[in-house]
Amino acid sequence: MSAVKSGAGGVLGRRAAAASEAHAAQAARDVIERGSAVDAVVAGILAAAAESPTVFFGPVQILVAGGGAGLVAIDGRVRQPGRGVQRPRGFLAGEAVPGPARVGVSALPAALTAAVASFGSMAMLGVAGPALAIASTRSAERASLLETFARRGAQSVSEGDVATELVAAAGRASRGLLTTDDLATIRPDVVRFEERRLGTSGILAAPWAGSAGIDASFTHVVAAGDARGMLAIACYEVPAEGVAVAALGMALPAFAHPVMRGQTRVTPGAVLDAASPIALRARRGVVDLAIGVAAARDAEDILRATVAGLDETTALAPALAALAAGRPIAITRGDDVARVLASA
Repeated sequence: MSAVKSGAGGVLGRRAAAASEAHAAQAARDVIERGSAVDAVVAGILAAAAESPTVFFGPVQILVAGGGAGLVAIDGRVRQPGRGVQRPRGFLAGEAVPGPARVGVSALPAALTAAVASFGSMAMLGVAGPALAIASTRSAERASLLETFARRGAQSVSEGDVATELVAAAGRASRGLLTTDDLATIRPDVVRFEERRLGTSGILAAPWAGSAGIDASFTHVVAAGDARGMLAIACYEVPAEGVAVAALGMALPAFAHPVMRGQTRVTPGAVLDAASPIALRARRGVVDLAIGVAAARDAEDILRATVAGLDETTALAPALAALAAGRPIAITRGDDVARVLASA
């Protein structure tokens, strides 16, 4: 198991934040002192996007509970591209498929915008502050894109120069599928739950989780709890490579299915699978646990095994320490006190 600090950051109070990447953890901790749990989680994701060029145009999944939010899952996974145009001829079996043909439509910008608008207490520009500081030392173009997003929200990547650059990099001219219609119509799915439907375990997981064989080796997790009793947890991807877009300081990761000649085309707009190794626990109206497992091929299976049969949060620390793979992330809450059990 990768090294994980127990009680990382010395966090023991009404607010806490944790993540599987150190820069995401620090950004979340900075923002949780001023904002909501969702603000802190989004700050961590944006810090990851500032550090790694493949994050911003990949998938994100967010769970939120408590603090007046109810029980909510936000689906910001990548969608299959190709809206508004005829099916291309497709690639032959055995033919080399270029990178642009595997670029999908990221719902991450729209999901982060929706999360902060619904459950945040800060303006996005304040939430993005730690990310902008990181990006300024990594790429001027990346810093500019993230600042524009922080000021204008999701529409900043669906129109104007940004949309032009994205379609040029992964549209028809580059043998990809991405269209302006894809960018203009992308929306996250928001699913609300009732606690009584969670069963006796009280575990809230993404309702779309559990698809067999999804590799979570590049999946990372960020979680936070605020003074109002809200807990939030999210997972995002940090792929090793993607189609570079120099003008944006970003790279577009491969999530889409290329069109293959003689095979049924994946429907444009279809949601593309991504690992979802995150969960919250709500019992008797109280949300007391946020937990995730990062950077393990079978992270979803590891998470399910870890939370199965948990009776009390005090039993969690030894269970996390015993994991044979992955980076566990966990925040517990009880008696108005939030505690980080595992973080980078």
